[in-house]
Amino acid sequence: MNYMLLSILIVVCIICVAVIIYVLLGLRRTMKKMDLFISSMESSLKPALDELTQALKGIKQISDNLVIVTDDARALSGSVRSTGENIRLASGYIESVVSSSAFHVSGVKAGIMAGMNVLVKHFLGKHKKQIERR
Repeated sequence: MNYMLLSILIVVCIICVAVIIYVLLGLRRTMKKMDLFISSMESSLKPALDELTQALKGIKQISDNLVIVTDDARALSGSVRSTGENIRLASGYIESVVSSSAFHVSGVKAGIMAGMNVLVKHFLGKHKKQIERR
């Protein structure tokens, strides 16, 4: 009986060793395939990473250009705003000059009219005196 138990144990051990060898050989093949897969992924990943780096550089350059354009637009709007304020001030100055000119013109007109009235009265008065003397 001991021989039978011992022979069953030996057969089980041989089967276990055969299964372990078969599993190890399958694991070795899988490791080779995995190594090939990793090396192929590594070789194809390098150009993809280079392209991604170039794309990111392009995006950064575009964003920098957008910042510059935005700053220029701000400067332009500030210039337009200050130009509008300057035009408003100039318009106010022109209005004040025109209104003061209108006052001066009306003053000059009134002065000329008063002078003409005085001259007319003076000459008429002189003319009346000469007529009365005759």
